[in-house]
Amino acid sequence: MFLLTVIFTLATAGVFLTAGLGKLQGVPRQVDLATHLNVPWDGYRLVGVAEILGAFGLLVGLWASWLGILVGFCLFVLMVGALVTHSRAEDSAARTAPAIVVGGVVLITLLLRVATH
Repeated sequence: MFLLTVIFTLATAGVFLTAGLGKLQGVPRQVDLATHLNVPWDGYRLVGVAEILGAFGLLVGLWASWLGILVGFCLFVLMVGALVTHSRAEDSAARTAPAIVVGGVVLITLLLRVATH
């Protein structure tokens, strides 16, 4: 089961690293999304920093399971916040789907990390 934990951790870390870098670099799609969600750009970039730190925390958490569990929980809370933000923007299910899917993947990663602790 630890191999499955590693696979999910690597995939989840990759998703958050990519998303976080897009926010820090000011990729036009990210700027447009921040505007649509009515989130100030500086605040949105801070989310990017949290995503990048979370990606690295997940990777280190493969060796320090307590850190993997803590970071997994924090990233799940971050995704709940994303769902709330999309809800406030009255987004359709299609626009909210990526946050739902990533939230689900984070939850699976967290549960696997707890199970292999």
